[in-house]
Amino acid sequence: MEILGAPFYGVLLLALGAYLFGAIPTAYLAVRVRRGEDIRQIGSGNVGGANAIQAMGRTAGLIVMAFDVFVKGPLPVIVAGSVLDYGKGIEVVGGCAALVGHNWSVFLRFSGGRGLGTGSGVLFAMAWPIWFIFVGIGLICWIITRNSPVGWVIALVLLPFIVVGFGLAQEYVIYATLFTVISAIKRVASNPGDRRASLEMPPEQPGEKPETASRLHIYWNRLIYDRDIKDREAWLRGDPGR
Repeated sequence: MEILGAPFYGVLLLALGAYLFGAIPTAYLAVRVRRGEDIRQIGSGNVGGANAIQAMGRTAGLIVMAFDVFVKGPLPVIVAGSVLDYGKGIEVVGGCAALVGHNWSVFLRFSGGRGLGTGSGVLFAMAWPIWFIFVGIGLICWIITRNSPVGWVIALVLLPFIVVGFGLAQEYVIYATLFTVISAIKRVASNPGDRRASLEMPPEQPGEKPETASRLHIYWNRLIYDRDIKDREAWLRGDPGR
């Protein structure tokens, strides 16, 4: 029995291994060892490289971020393509499994990071020149908007079109699209039990129930700003800003 031209059980084991490897909560472990604290209770509460920098400082945080980008993301792709020779379709399976593991880690009761580092690391292993373009767009948009989450969501939206424009394999186009969709889902869903959820209750909109208006407003803020309210400083303070 095969899937995408590779042995079914081999692909299943690869996907499971990639998920568990991606699920290793690098930032959580680093902050726990270095500070004895839970990174989910520090700064933005995100279990990723950016919050690790805030929690531990630039050097230690960048090491965590580098592991997610250059080890956690690429390794399943390298194993699928170069070691097992399963082909590009299975590279996508391994890469997505690692990304899902990072975002919804079984070791953290299915909470986790936003996956930007791990997901871009998968892209790095597939087509490293596109990785530099993706990162460059994210940084330029960040500089223009002065808002990191906005900059990276623009880069994510553009990513599938960039991959298509460079004529890369269809499988990599699929991955770029899935990376964007999974990242959007994670932003909107946030983490279970997020201590800062629903801080802001926007004014009632004409023709809408207050609960519906509030929920849609929060989801929009999560998608664009990666937080429940637009004001980052108020968000970090746990202040609803009213």
